[in-house]
Amino acid sequence: MRVVVAPDSFGGTLSAPEAARAIVEGWNRQVPGDVLITAPMADGGPGFVAVLHEALGGELIVDTVPGPYGDPVPVTWLKVGATAYIESAQACGLHLGDRREPLIASTAGVGRVLAAALALAVTLITFFLIVWLPRTQATSPIVRRKSAADGNRS
Repeated sequence: MRVVVAPDSFGGTLSAPEAARAIVEGWNRQVPGDVLITAPMADGGPGFVAVLHEALGGELIVDTVPGPYGDPVPVTWLKVGATAYIESAQACGLHLGDRREPLIASTAGVGRVLAAALALAVTLITFFLIVWLPRTQATSPIVRRKSAADGNRS
């Protein structure tokens, strides 16, 4: 039998690629003759960069940026050639705390990641920047990039 194993992340425990590997390992112990194809999935929220890195390779870059309420948070983004893949939820996602004040929350951290990506990913030929903004705490999808790059919360 051919089986496609295509999980999303397991909420704070396993990334989608880790979940796919675990499912394949368990399946193979029970039914070793089946052909398993892994296709980890992500909806753009937590785990998005891990799934893309598994599929595309590239360089994972870690930055520390202000979270939705100004506290420093680590953000990992992916650079593949001249393309930057950024998971905005790492900078301003709901998982960063229990506080829910969207009129105060900021996406400045996303702007900082954009600035870092621009500093490293731009070439004279082409530049692509892919940003996904699901389940974030702030009301504005992206802050003014110049303001965030300058270090201003807006």
